[in-house]
Amino acid sequence: MTALLAVMSLSSSASAWAHGNFGADTSIWTASAHLFTSPLSLAALIGLALVLFGIREPLSVLAAGLAAAAAVLAVFFSGQIPAIVAPAAVVVIGLVAVAGWRPPVAFSMLLALLAGLAAGSAADLEQPRWQEMTGMGMTVMVCTFWLLALSQNLSLNPGVRLQALLPIARRILGSWVAAMALLLGALVLFGKHA
Repeated sequence: MTALLAVMSLSSSASAWAHGNFGADTSIWTASAHLFTSPLSLAALIGLALVLFGIREPLSVLAAGLAAAAAVLAVFFSGQIPAIVAPAAVVVIGLVAVAGWRPPVAFSMLLALLAGLAAGSAADLEQPRWQEMTGMGMTVMVCTFWLLALSQNLSLNPGVRLQALLPIARRILGSWVAAMALLLGALVLFGKHA
């Protein structure tokens, strides 16, 4: 949990990494760097893993694919998506995690689409090219599947102490995801008027 906080705090101050390491490069890694240096993108992917905690492998592959497709579409249409959409989607995802609700499959896939939309639009790629969109899709797919596989392994762990702590940890992390998204959404709404 401490490592997660450290990564998220570093990512909020390190958005220049996305340009500093690669310059004007249009490689597939540019989109990955944008994704990992955006706290809202990270919160969307982590929140999705919290909501779909313990989902079985065939559904986790489908959820990862839907999130990746939505992220690519969000990058492609980033100019037409209002800035408040990404924080609003992450707030919904965080609140579902806080509630500890296990959504039905159809709603889970809708949440995967919302998480991908939020992650892609929050990554803030300017004039994306096909390399960057490919990188965004690959990164979201791999990260989402990895987080969902990790959550499935944790939920299947026979440790009694761990099983008792997992629902509490889900709710705590979900509240952090929702709080971060609310804060960033407020900055989007009220930052324009200041």
